[in-house]
Amino acid sequence: MKKRLLSLILAFTLIFNLSLSVLANEAIDIFFNGEELTLADGAYLEEGRVMVPIRHLVEAMGYQVEWDGGSRSVLVSKGDREVSLKIGSSKLLVNGEELELSTGPVLKNSRTYIPLELLSKAFDLVIGWDNKHRILNITEEKLNTEEIFKLSQEAALREKLDEYLTALRNNRNFQGSVLIAKDGELILSKGYGYSDVDQLTENKAQTKFAIGSVTKQFVAAGILMLEEEGLLSLEDPVSKYIPELTHGDSITLHQLLTHSSGLVNFTEIAELLMVSEEIDSPWQVLDYVKDKDLMFKAGEKFSYSNTNYLLLDLIIERVSGVSCSQFLKENIFEPLKMDNTGFVYEDGHLDATAYAGHLDVVPVDDEMVLKIAFGAGSMYSTVEDLYRWNQALFNGGVLKAESLEKAFAPHVEVSEGVHYGYGWMIGDLGFEKDISHGGNTIGFTAEISRLEELGLDLIILSNKGAVNTSDIKASIFRIILGEEVELPEPMEVIELEDAILDRYVGKYEFFPELGTSYIELVRADGKLLAYPENRPAFELYPQSETKFFTTLGDIVIEFIIEEDGSVSSFNYTESALTRVCKRIVEEEREEEVVDIDPAVFEDYVGEYEIFPEIVIKFFTEEGKVYAQITGQPSFELTPVSENEFVNKMIDANISFARDEEGKVVELILKQLGVEYRCKRL
Repeated sequence: MKKRLLSLILAFTLIFNLSLSVLANEAIDIFFNGEELTLADGAYLEEGRVMVPIRHLVEAMGYQVEWDGGSRSVLVSKGDREVSLKIGSSKLLVNGEELELSTGPVLKNSRTYIPLELLSKAFDLVIGWDNKHRILNITEEKLNTEEIFKLSQEAALREKLDEYLTALRNNRNFQGSVLIAKDGELILSKGYGYSDVDQLTENKAQTKFAIGSVTKQFVAAGILMLEEEGLLSLEDPVSKYIPELTHGDSITLHQLLTHSSGLVNFTEIAELLMVSEEIDSPWQVLDYVKDKDLMFKAGEKFSYSNTNYLLLDLIIERVSGVSCSQFLKENIFEPLKMDNTGFVYEDGHLDATAYAGHLDVVPVDDEMVLKIAFGAGSMYSTVEDLYRWNQALFNGGVLKAESLEKAFAPHVEVSEGVHYGYGWMIGDLGFEKDISHGGNTIGFTAEISRLEELGLDLIILSNKGAVNTSDIKASIFRIILGEEVELPEPMEVIELEDAILDRYVGKYEFFPELGTSYIELVRADGKLLAYPENRPAFELYPQSETKFFTTLGDIVIEFIIEEDGSVSSFNYTESALTRVCKRIVEEEREEEVVDIDPAVFEDYVGEYEIFPEIVIKFFTEEGKVYAQITGQPSFELTPVSENEFVNKMIDANISFARDEEGKVVELILKQLGVEYRCKRL
């Protein structure tokens, strides 16, 4: 938070004299009656034929094998079936009847190998060979082609999903773990990229990540459990459990669960963030929010606020007599054997390092965010544990049917086609109801989703902040549904002339419903920078003359050029959603010019500490004054006096304090109504 100061199916071919175009040294997976066989000697390819080791294979099938070194022959028997064959001979005897093969057994590395054709004729087996995915399926039931076909489908689907996610990792620097299941059967569970980039430690399905706001569905489940026990009612006023809250009489537990309380978001309270290192209890956070005015009348509308679930965390504690984390551990984590799930601030050693950025990632300190989020977003887990949770929840292993219905009901409208339940987003994908929730911290992103009618579960955990999980989810679902999806391509930066970049400078409409009514694009240091109101600045990188992307997150901005060459708007795409941001035409105003000797500014040049490891640098360049916060683009300052500088775009005011000797010792930054006193280094 400190750093946020300035998001084929291929059918098996049931023939045996196959023409194959694959490398002979690639592994071949062998299945017998649906179970994978692990053989001491694997199959291989020779002159376009699959050759399998007869001893290990038929012994696994219950046959006895006898080798006669003198005659270089093999006798295989089981029950009333006896098969005799000889190295180098294309003839074999099956219960005394002679059969002809196109090729015979061979001796390799002191092992006898036979072609698939022999398996079929000698042992009356059905052989399925998937050339593309190198899967050999052997079955004793001749009419089992449906299972063979199904296995082929699953292999093809798994390959397509893995191909997409690998391209995403290679070209968008995605790193994390992904689990996909259908009808309770895993399709894919795999890690991509690194949990630690420096050590080249790879992500796995067992890697523990922070899951951010996915925490909320567990807290919501805890509240519903207490309701089932008759210990509380969702219509109770919050004041019944937290009398310290000034407006608690007008807010119900239901409104907390649905983000319709009107409470301010405590993770946006600057004075709280400044003392976060001193916070070790959710009750301490309550002190910073309990007397805040409501943003709107409770129940009036939806407004996402982490404060709601912080209070639910406290309510669980007061009703149950144990901390929220302990309650969830005893009632959910332990019963479901979620051994790699818990709360970061208590016992959570994360396997994955937190990173920020898009194409170029840098490690970030996410501990502070995770420490003070508590029931709003401090949990960690793995894709495997979250899958256990999903299966148990949807199958009635956690809550009663009545409670589940409440949890997944579309209580409050978030946006068109999207509602909020209890700790879950209920959305319409156009073909299916999506029950899901995401989680974002500085260095982690999470997504858990369920398409109940299709029986699909999807879990994405990433150790990179601002990953576009919505777009990833949509692509994965399209692949599963058999649609073609373009693979992610590398995003390359091109050079543009200054005149092209200059035409984009100006103010544009942005997200007024989120308190960011405009975004201003400016030119500085040869770059095009974006300054959203009340949000961190970021640089725009040109991909074409009109299309730009950021390294802050998977964000794309594409400018709309009119016939007369003017720029009327841009399309802002983030999380698979596109918004049109119109250009704001303002009347030109003459700014008051203050004539100050630039030599005065040199006295202020230097670095000043905002927080540990976070500094603001004050410097001059060609007679102009600039400031830059660690990890942020530099921004120009306008002097309004010899000791005061402003930047209206980011609502920043900077002044300096001197000691008794007249030496500059402190920079005072005022932004968004909060004052930061920064000691000179």
